[in-house]
Amino acid sequence: MDLKQVLWRVVYTKTANLHSSGFSAGPWHPDKAHIERCCDALRARQLEVGIQSNQQAKQNASSWLNP
Repeated sequence: MDLKQVLWRVVYTKTANLHSSGFSAGPWHPDKAHIERCCDALRARQLEVGIQSNQQAKQNASSWLNP
């Protein structure tokens, strides 16, 4: 994954991260507005979802990879 380009994804769990399964987060996408529309559609179906950037995922991953 190119971490220089900001990418976005829908996350389904609070523990979604770079090495999460496909069931905790959707695919990366360059258009944040598209991801926001996806979240709106899922929230309309009573699902609890959030948005994560690859920069946030990188920061979270480095914090739990280093003891």
